[in-house]
Amino acid sequence: MKLQSTLWYLVMVSLLCFGQTVSANENPSELDVLKSEIAQMRALYEAQIAKLEARVEELENKQAAAPPSTEAETSIAYGAIPSPDNGDASPNVVAYEDRAEEIQQGVMNEAELAAMGASNGFTFNGYFRSGFGVDSKGNIMEAFQAPNSLAKYRLGNEAETYIETAFGYSFPELDLPEGTDFFVGFRPSYLVPDARFASQSEFSVREAYALATGVLKANESASFWAGQRFYQRFDVHINDFYYLDMSGFGGGVEDIQVGDIGKFAIAWLGGSIDTLDSSGSELSNSVNGKNSLDLRFYDIDVPYGKGFVWVDLAHSQSRLRPNGVNVKVNGGGGAAFALGHESNEFLGGRNIFMVQYGFGAASNFKATQEDYAFLNPAAAPAAPLNVNTEDAWQFRVVEDIVIQPYDDLSLQGTFVYNEANTGAAVNPRRTWISAGVRPIYYFDDFFSIAVEGGIDHTSGDGVPSGELYKFTFAPQITPKTNFFSRPAIRFFITYAFWSDSFKGSVSSRNYTTNTDGLNIGVQAEAWW
Repeated sequence: MKLQSTLWYLVMVSLLCFGQTVSANENPSELDVLKSEIAQMRALYEAQIAKLEARVEELENKQAAAPPSTEAETSIAYGAIPSPDNGDASPNVVAYEDRAEEIQQGVMNEAELAAMGASNGFTFNGYFRSGFGVDSKGNIMEAFQAPNSLAKYRLGNEAETYIETAFGYSFPELDLPEGTDFFVGFRPSYLVPDARFASQSEFSVREAYALATGVLKANESASFWAGQRFYQRFDVHINDFYYLDMSGFGGGVEDIQVGDIGKFAIAWLGGSIDTLDSSGSELSNSVNGKNSLDLRFYDIDVPYGKGFVWVDLAHSQSRLRPNGVNVKVNGGGGAAFALGHESNEFLGGRNIFMVQYGFGAASNFKATQEDYAFLNPAAAPAAPLNVNTEDAWQFRVVEDIVIQPYDDLSLQGTFVYNEANTGAAVNPRRTWISAGVRPIYYFDDFFSIAVEGGIDHTSGDGVPSGELYKFTFAPQITPKTNFFSRPAIRFFITYAFWSDSFKGSVSSRNYTTNTDGLNIGVQAEAWW
């Protein structure tokens, strides 16, 4: 009401001054007309102010009812669409986790926009990591990763600079009904492999999409979308392993409320314009030419948490030498399934467990088709290696736990078992088993030490079998005592050793003939 009184006072002073001038020069009837017009203006003004105050009160109530907004990695709060730290001093791993996909998606609700003072409906959020490191001889560092593994433990083991910036607009000028929102998002990204190859940078458009919520009166929580986007991805943070990532071109409907049981989402996906892999650290070894129907049932109340069911039906085209790789891919159909469980009340954090199985075109758990460069086929003019898509299958189990049992201690751990048949006519089988943990001890509100250890075992037909062990010690500065608190500024020392069978395949540029190696460096990482 203070705003209304002040504005009304200024308007009345102006009108009274104007009225005095008019009264000295106009007859009484014209003065009555002017008074009538002033009365109408006042009524319109008061109505508009009342509407604005009601809207402010509505947004404040929404903000008060909403959970704190914080940073994080992906949670199994599957329907969350979109992002910043609310300054809550109490550590809350679950709250941080629940905001991960929101940050990745780049969507904010109106209450958050109002609380953050967002201007004219525009939003800006993103992610980056950047740093510099050297090996034991002073050469530019190279990451330690086991051959034929699908990820690496990342603390003190990332040589690249990666930046993604997300821009959004929510159309406040449309004055839409309560609960109805339209949003457009655009996310360009930039990758520099390492300081040695700074000129070999890569630009990619990771997201460009539109979303409409609250337009279906029969189910107001439902959101319609179309474009290129990160689609409800699942990621283990400490090794940046995206174990389910159907991101790409497409469209669909999500957050369809199904009674009191849970939510449902359906999407048609058909490849991607993104030139980077899921983590953004490497160029993507994939091609388009695949259609997927993605069905998800989530937020299901089950004992000790929430449940998730995923079904994917896919078909891929036949291809000859995709991306120049000397393979002949026989296309076909396929399907994939996943069951997931999340507990959000687990030692101050959460636990996610997922089992996945896919065959044929859906066996890679992605919206894109492989180019099979990882098979290392003989180069042309040798005959291309035959790959029969319908012979391919993959089985995967993922355990991802984040806990904070004490105010000064947090931890993330993971276990991955992955068994696959690539469909190749020669040496098709691959096995990857991985386990790792990253505890963080907090000395005070800002200074902490993170320690990470991980082991990767890989084997398969016609490929070396062995293990890689990696350990990192990293003093760091963060704004909160929480595992996912960012920005983080780190110094790190990383030591790794590996099987004799992996000699020349791990950090092959710096440690070609060795079976161990050391990297030292600094890194900054942030999301907002």
